[in-house]
Amino acid sequence: MNPRFLSTLGLCMRAGKLNFGFETVRSAVTGGAVYLLMTAADLSPKTAKETAFLADKYAVPLLSLPVTMEELRSAMGKKTGVLAVTDEGFAKRLMELQAL
Repeated sequence: MNPRFLSTLGLCMRAGKLNFGFETVRSAVTGGAVYLLMTAADLSPKTAKETAFLADKYAVPLLSLPVTMEELRSAMGKKTGVLAVTDEGFAKRLMELQAL
């Protein structure tokens, strides 16, 4: 995984523009405040399917990250499998970095 991606993700979290956990993310998505959804590689199939459904229904980009929940915990201090970015600038930057 690109170290700049994880660094930008941490910055996004410190800025308060990152939501964690499926229920919190679902509330943010249905409220129209999400610009990017991300899932961990080891997310349960059921949660991955529900997250993909949300992304499709609300036309939110979805990234499947090549990192586990434990690796996300190491990078950000929170163990989670579903993340939502609530800032358009951070979302665009993270999508650019993921493509590298």
